[in-house]
Amino acid sequence: MDPLVSIIIPVYNKASFLRETLDSALSQTYSNTELVLVNDGSKDDSLSILEKYQSIFPKKVRLINQKNSGVSRATNVGIEASIGEYIQFLDADDLLSPNKIAHQIKLLQGNSKSALSTCEWQVFEEEVEKALSFPYGVFRDFDSGLDLLLRFWNEQEMMAISSYLTHRSLIEKAGDWDENLTINQDGEFFSRVLLYTEKVLFEPAGRVYYRTPALGNVSQQKSHQAIKSLLDSYQACERVVVSVENSPRVRIALKKLYQKFIYDVYPQYMDLVEKAENLMEELGVKERTYIGGPKFQCLSKLFGFKNALRLKRILN
Repeated sequence: MDPLVSIIIPVYNKASFLRETLDSALSQTYSNTELVLVNDGSKDDSLSILEKYQSIFPKKVRLINQKNSGVSRATNVGIEASIGEYIQFLDADDLLSPNKIAHQIKLLQGNSKSALSTCEWQVFEEEVEKALSFPYGVFRDFDSGLDLLLRFWNEQEMMAISSYLTHRSLIEKAGDWDENLTINQDGEFFSRVLLYTEKVLFEPAGRVYYRTPALGNVSQQKSHQAIKSLLDSYQACERVVVSVENSPRVRIALKKLYQKFIYDVYPQYMDLVEKAENLMEELGVKERTYIGGPKFQCLSKLFGFKNALRLKRILN
């Protein structure tokens, strides 16, 4: 029998996009799925939409309604309630191509439970037909999850959370989503998942469509609290990865992760910039590393990273 796949969708005030997301999950050509919907105290019409879908698909859709507790708590509740052998996370405004799960299940068959599958993700605003793709180097197989994680940090690339299809055993080994974080919760969580992943298999046919965050979305927050939480998530990533491999290649990648943080935050919150600089120094990496676009890298090579930041501010 085909393994059950649990599609976990935490929902908070996504009424405008929710139907399209639910339809994409229900339209999967792979039929053995369950939808675990967690309404996180939405104040718009999200709950009524979820209730309608549950009434139409009572054997397919499981609905949990909770007071607003944040996306990490909602996701943890969804994982606890799910019963699938595989886990598919899906943001409440993103979309899956119809064959996404089917292709990934086929790819994973015959492999260890410690393998996971990824697929390409594309960005769109309103019309998925106009989605934009990126030539990211993460869209390929990797010999280990750690290799993929280091690729993220070295090249400032990312994987949309919905791109993964993950065996439950990997999710359980990684533990809960960190409910203290308010940003990059998914990135921090999957840094732990990837450390237990023996092989990453890229599925070229499936697609995830990532909706560009709207104004006010948590991923666009620039408050001190949000940026501090981002740095906290990077420190958490550092702690877990060095516990597995404390090598020069890991420390170089972590240095570039903190450099990217400084690049994005400078000069807004200098206390956090200084903290990131200290964390970077503690890694003990002597060789120079470069991030950013070609122009900024050129400035860094000529004048050093800190001076390049100052010049970038003046030139902008």
